[in-house]
Amino acid sequence: MNPKHYHILIVSILFTLPFVAVKYLLHINGWEVIALGSLHTSVITGTFFVLGFILSATIADYKESERIPAEIASIIQNMHDDVLAIHGSYDGFDHKPFDKRLKRITNSVGNDIRHKKLGTSNDIHSLSETFTAMEKAGVPANFIVKLKQQQAQLLRALLRVSYIQRIRFVPSATILARTIVVLVIGLITVTEVEPFYGGLTLAAILTLILLYVLQLIEVISTPFQAEGKTQDDVSLFLLEQTSRRLNGHT
Repeated sequence: MNPKHYHILIVSILFTLPFVAVKYLLHINGWEVIALGSLHTSVITGTFFVLGFILSATIADYKESERIPAEIASIIQNMHDDVLAIHGSYDGFDHKPFDKRLKRITNSVGNDIRHKKLGTSNDIHSLSETFTAMEKAGVPANFIVKLKQQQAQLLRALLRVSYIQRIRFVPSATILARTIVVLVIGLITVTEVEPFYGGLTLAAILTLILLYVLQLIEVISTPFQAEGKTQDDVSLFLLEQTSRRLNGHT
């Protein structure tokens, strides 16, 4: 069993245990000062509504991020194959500078994505120099236009994933989620529940769920973590396979 697979659950349990201890101490000392009422149900329901709203919006970006590595890998491979085909038909065109830049892009884009950098964008822009060489070699305009469109798609995918990595969905909503989770757990802690042990068990489960969802939002809001950090980070294995293909290690 890999502990990383249960990282969020383990952390949630570790934070729940002190809650259980504090609530037990408050109970035996008679410090549970709030009686359980219908308002508690409304507060807890509202909390889950806010968390669900933020989680659903964050997952939308996460799912988009899962598609981006495949999109980048397919664009790079298509550009590589197209340029090789053009070189085969037009001997005056030297494809080696283009291949060199494309390999550099493939090798660096994963690191840029994970570490919120944009250095690869310079290499993508530099592909334009090859298009000038193609025109001089007599390559038809429609071939060059296709490659320019793929260049634009590649840059757009890189910028999009960089935005998702850097920007949180409505930061104020995330602050609200954290605040209400803390307040709800505090409310449950000082609320008298009878029978006590049954209520304590339900309160612990509720706290565990709230903490788990809060951490889940935090993790998936940055979909590309350092390799192996969590089991929820989006894999870049397609880019690694593309890099090996371009370097002739298929």
